[in-house]
Amino acid sequence: MQVRILKGTNQIGGVFTELSTSKGTKIIIDFGEDLDDIKQLEEIEGLTIGKPEYSGVIITHNHQDHMGRIDEIIPEIPVYMSDLSRKIFEMVFCFSAKRGNIKRETLNIEDNKPFKIKDITITPYIVDHSAYNAFMLLIEADGKRILHTGDFRSHGYKGKILEPTLKKIGKVDLLITEGTTFSREQTKSQTEQELADEIAKKTKSYDQVLMLMSTTNIDRVTTMQKVANKTGKTVIHDIVLSNVLSLVTQKIPNALNSNNVYVFLPSYNYIQKDKAEYRQFIEPYEEKIKLTGHKLHEKFIMNIRVSMLRDIEKLKLKSKVLDNACVVYSQWLGYKQDELYKKFLNRMKELDIDVLDLHTSGHADNLTIRKMIELTAPNVIIPIHTENKQRIKEYTDKAVILEDMETFELKS
Repeated sequence: MQVRILKGTNQIGGVFTELSTSKGTKIIIDFGEDLDDIKQLEEIEGLTIGKPEYSGVIITHNHQDHMGRIDEIIPEIPVYMSDLSRKIFEMVFCFSAKRGNIKRETLNIEDNKPFKIKDITITPYIVDHSAYNAFMLLIEADGKRILHTGDFRSHGYKGKILEPTLKKIGKVDLLITEGTTFSREQTKSQTEQELADEIAKKTKSYDQVLMLMSTTNIDRVTTMQKVANKTGKTVIHDIVLSNVLSLVTQKIPNALNSNNVYVFLPSYNYIQKDKAEYRQFIEPYEEKIKLTGHKLHEKFIMNIRVSMLRDIEKLKLKSKVLDNACVVYSQWLGYKQDELYKKFLNRMKELDIDVLDLHTSGHADNLTIRKMIELTAPNVIIPIHTENKQRIKEYTDKAVILEDMETFELKS
């Protein structure tokens, strides 16, 4: 088999990998958007333009930097991804000005259920990540076994599944691993439970806690609920998170299955509430939306996004309810360089709302990378999704360091 990292040997986000067999079958793993400060690889012959040269594209999870460009793929090339991941992605962007639904068809993949693309067998395995329903992929062809990790970690609430999964997979010939944390010095990341305890401790004295977080980070929603339980605060979800939760799980209290969870309708969603395409997402929550106004005068914890700045200003200046409030910044620190985030966080300071940085990574720490190498005993390791690929040499003497578009042949 041959491996070519089309993009991702020197960056985080917008990473995609090409695998090809001796019979000429070629597949791509992930096809997402770059981070804002990185130049896009605009077109790929045989994938986005020209005659189709690939037999399939597989998406590991629903983050935009892994699937945001799938509508650019030539229509004749099948795209494989979890139906649930697609629904989550579309739910979030239904409420966004950036885009609507995915335009192309996709084929469903499921945990631990192998499927074939010509002479390649692919088995997805659920992993712990900050995106719900994320997969790593075992690829088998030409008598070789390749494990592509996608994005993963072991310090979330599902982290305990990683070691049994890797033991089940067993030895592989090639490991293609994300190395997001290679640029960081910490050996062990804070667990989600430890994060919940820290947020509860540091926000206990505040009456209102605003969680600036990803709407699709379901582990962080669980953490938010745990903080509420520890500090005696009412839980409020915005309308997008309410709908995402209704898709993915009934284990976390939400506005439809709990009397103690309420729904906030941001102003930019309110002005669209009577449009037919939005009614289905707002109508089930109308009663809880009405009741939320009263709960805003109590102690509460609520998820927010930078697009809710006008709502926060209104709550603070007009409704006078954020009199003892803080914002918990619980996302990647790199987003703080974005102009929208800078504007938002500066405005919080002007409004006398404290900002607390309390977050743990969605990516594997050093100890987890080492454990994975130990359990899969690969003959070759290729790092991707990293800004410091040379760091892999501290973990193993089996590393092969590639540049973008460079081909590596996994020989018999």
